[in-house]
Amino acid sequence: MSYLKNEHKYILDLKRGDYGAFDNLYDFYADCLYGFILKMTKSPSESKDILQETFLKVWYARETISIDKSFKSYLFTIARNLVIDSFKSKINSLDFELFLQNAIHQSTTNPTEEKVNYDDFLKILSISKNKLTEKQRLIFELNKEKGHSITEVAEQLNLSEKTVRNQLSIIINIIKKDIVTSAIPLFVMLNF
Repeated sequence: MSYLKNEHKYILDLKRGDYGAFDNLYDFYADCLYGFILKMTKSPSESKDILQETFLKVWYARETISIDKSFKSYLFTIARNLVIDSFKSKINSLDFELFLQNAIHQSTTNPTEEKVNYDDFLKILSISKNKLTEKQRLIFELNKEKGHSITEVAEQLNLSEKTVRNQLSIIINIIKKDIVTSAIPLFVMLNF
């Protein structure tokens, strides 16, 4: 019996909570779905995370899956939406802002325009953050990574808002300098 004939049975079994059916659907679609996600994200580790999250969503919503609609389309829609959410999250984060700034700088100054993915950029950012003092790193993480306001950071760390603003300015300059002078040229081709 071909896979497509079995798919209907797998979906019915999945709706009843059958792990084996879930595994069969995963085995059949995972590689193709991973390639689809990777094409959009350009990041192997992020693509693996989104792939896993896609199938987690399928598992948790298994009882509501329609057997009359294309399961493949359902999967790819979930994955596409997760990629979009990931892009939105990155666009609102300082590390992505820095990544884009450096990508623009590299594309105009580096004739070879070597490509480095977002994961490599995050490694460079991590190294740069390790150069900060403990208090600076905490301010950066609370404000830029966890999204706390300057007022919240000031209250949490028992500092004045002016001190937090000044420290953020210093931190951003340190990180930007490290990224721009990094030995790894950063250039990205974004397809969105």
